[in-house]
Amino acid sequence: MQRLVIPVAILLALLTITAFAQDFIVPPESLPGGLSYQQWSGKWWQWVWSIPYDVNPLFDNTGIDCAVQQHGKVWFLAGTAGDSVTRSCAIPAGKMIFFPIINVGADYPCPAEFQFEPGPKQSLEQFLTVGYGANTAARYNIDHVTALNATLDGVPVSVGDLALPPENSKYRVTSSIFSFRGDSSLQVWDPCVGMGHKAVSDGYWIMLKPLSAGPHTLTFGGTEVFPTWSFTVAVTYNLTID
Repeated sequence: MQRLVIPVAILLALLTITAFAQDFIVPPESLPGGLSYQQWSGKWWQWVWSIPYDVNPLFDNTGIDCAVQQHGKVWFLAGTAGDSVTRSCAIPAGKMIFFPIINVGADYPCPAEFQFEPGPKQSLEQFLTVGYGANTAARYNIDHVTALNATLDGVPVSVGDLALPPENSKYRVTSSIFSFRGDSSLQVWDPCVGMGHKAVSDGYWIMLKPLSAGPHTLTFGGTEVFPTWSFTVAVTYNLTID
């Protein structure tokens, strides 16, 4: 068997690249902007669910709706509803950037025909997190993630930090129950939106530190595999920081 010998200079370069890959991330434990990743994930969903379908960044194929309802020190970027898309987006300098690699929001109530109701003595938060009977909820979906990726300017977020199984990843967060005000036009995508104001989020999230002025390329996505179907998100953002 031939032994592979890696020159010291190359090894140091690889270690440097791995370290740099995390330098652009705000650690979840640091409470960016005074909130946890769990709290930011709820705010992200409040943002998405409040925006009418025809200008909603989640369904935007070009990036034209990137700036809709952006406020404060954190800029939200949307994934997709299961598509592969490339978007261009201009972001003001000094903004942290928060986005889901892959995520799900379980919301309540739903039309009666869906029979989407908590079990006996089950709290609504517990139901939206783990489900009941045949009704699956937020955690079930993200437990079926089989692939994750994210890069900034070609530098990957290390596989160790986006670890599978999911309980080993500090970037997977499940929110507490939160309220939202949904736009009824989104019922073409989620028939429960607009009927009530409670939800739980689960997923993998990243908060980026403010990026330097100029162009940047961000990619992210993931795959969920279920017994009879699968779901894949693949997004490229061509960002301009100005």
